[in-house]
Amino acid sequence: MVTFPSVIVDLPRVDANIQRFHQAVTAAGCRVRAHLKAHRTVELAQRQVAAGAAGVAVHTASGAVRLANAGVNDVVLAWPWPEAWRFPIFAEAALQVPRFAVYIDRPESITVLGAAGAERGIEVGVRIDLRHAPAESVLDLARLAVDTPGIRFDGITGYCPTATDKEIRDRYDVGRRYAQSVVAIAASIRDLGLDCPAVSIGGVPTAAGASSVDGVTEICAGVYATFDGGLAEAGVCAPSDVAISVAADATELLDGCSQPWDPEVLWQPAAAPYADRLVPAHVCPLAANLLKHNVDITVVADGEQVAAWQPFAAPDRT
Repeated sequence: MVTFPSVIVDLPRVDANIQRFHQAVTAAGCRVRAHLKAHRTVELAQRQVAAGAAGVAVHTASGAVRLANAGVNDVVLAWPWPEAWRFPIFAEAALQVPRFAVYIDRPESITVLGAAGAERGIEVGVRIDLRHAPAESVLDLARLAVDTPGIRFDGITGYCPTATDKEIRDRYDVGRRYAQSVVAIAASIRDLGLDCPAVSIGGVPTAAGASSVDGVTEICAGVYATFDGGLAEAGVCAPSDVAISVAADATELLDGCSQPWDPEVLWQPAAAPYADRLVPAHVCPLAANLLKHNVDITVVADGEQVAAWQPFAAPDRT
């Protein structure tokens, strides 16, 4: 039996997962945006874009620039950071990333970011984050974004969580209902005479339901390249689709790796041929733990190591 390092990904499974997810989403008339939170590696992001993802989502401007330097030309900063010191950094990133947009949830973010963009002679894209912006403020935020120099209104974005057993079982209908509510918000913006280019919805479990709704333009998804044990248990994927596994003696890497609908389970046995290993119930906390413990991802194909991917952190202020 081959003994592999602490964390491995099975590359043929990764490629098959990416192809299957992209085909399903694009067949529904949407594009895919790959969120880095599930793996935090440049290499897998490049692979997702090469396979048809329209762009990538990250949490920092420094991360966006790093991806742009690696050839990823469309990046959104998928968190509505409110601190004023960040906005000049975001505007500088917009100079370096061919297509760049930032999530926002308050008017001050638009005005300060717009000033930073106008000072540099550019427009910085913004997307209204429906998770955090008060519902009654969305139309005013859209008007302000359109009217503010240095800002390009890029659309709206939301996330459809599955936090309970019932929600994960009813994920298709949950995603569809949520998408209908987001599309209705986009229609209200357009009723003002404003363009709303992106109507983006996050979440892998609910992606099929969300992408079935006319008017959704983008599915922002994190875990579809590797999947995880929780999604396999829920029936979102098969156990044999889970492409990432951890050595049985490295359980410290699985701390906190539970799904919200099953908080007691951190890992499950991996499927053959990795039956001596473990898969995280939730892969996103594993990615954070790899950074904490300085562990690389070993990439395997047909039982042989073919590459090593190093997860990265790129804070905007150290």
